[in-house]
Amino acid sequence: MLEAAAPAVECCGLAKRYGHQQALDGLDMEVGQGTLFGLLGPNGAGKSTTLRILSGLVRSNRGRARLFGTDVRRHTRATARTAFLIENAVFPPHLTARQALRRVARFAGLPYDETPLERVGMTYARNRKAGGYSHGMRQRLGLACALLGSPDLLVLDEPQNGLDPEGLRTIRTILREEHARGATVLVSVHRLAEVEGLCTHAAILVAGKAVRQGAVSELLRTDSPRYRIETGDPISALKAIREALPALTCVQADGALLLSGDRDAAAAAAAACVRRGIDIYELSAVRRTLDELYLSEVSR
Repeated sequence: MLEAAAPAVECCGLAKRYGHQQALDGLDMEVGQGTLFGLLGPNGAGKSTTLRILSGLVRSNRGRARLFGTDVRRHTRATARTAFLIENAVFPPHLTARQALRRVARFAGLPYDETPLERVGMTYARNRKAGGYSHGMRQRLGLACALLGSPDLLVLDEPQNGLDPEGLRTIRTILREEHARGATVLVSVHRLAEVEGLCTHAAILVAGKAVRQGAVSELLRTDSPRYRIETGDPISALKAIREALPALTCVQADGALLLSGDRDAAAAAAAACVRRGIDIYELSAVRRTLDELYLSEVSR
């Protein structure tokens, strides 16, 4: 049986060089079992190289990569229970979706099942040859192949590439369903909104290293809370707040006031406005966004 305590994915000091290009430079990353983990980073950060090493398509120059506690270079049940969709899915042009799915099932030693085609919305094209597929259709079929056998770990490299809005919605639904049934999902993405609204955990890769990783809720937590005050007269409100609370940092932003401070400071600021007869339409906490965190890390 798979070791329950072991992380689904563990990278320890992974390094990989392609000629003069250092793709990974001592990557340390851990993906806990049962998480929906987003892998973020700019082009060239090492995301695809990491997933290729996990799949066995590429060997690292140094360091270790493990799946469920077992080195990826060993053929074990751990690797057999992992499904991969690495970069763009490619299929022989003469095969239909049904034939391609059947071949993958036979190769993996799994029973043939057309349910994955239904889940990715490809039943209408199951008898059409892959040579006539769009990029998005190939991505859907690649995901269908990865879903065969209900793997314990799904490793997906930007599966949303080339998909229309309906396809993106289908991908999000499938990832949530796989996570809900207890599978671990490691997905490389470039749309930050996908991670913040979908993933439970994430890692930001920069220059081949994980500069930040952990639960998304923890990554977005900040020691510098901010509040937004919307009022009908922001200029007068700003003056009132600065006179009443001179030590409080408060500025105008997008037609409202943005102050840095805790909720007591925000309440005092709002009260200062009310005492001057200034209407307050909204007082709300400003959440740190993944965009802010991401940009702060990649621009260093």
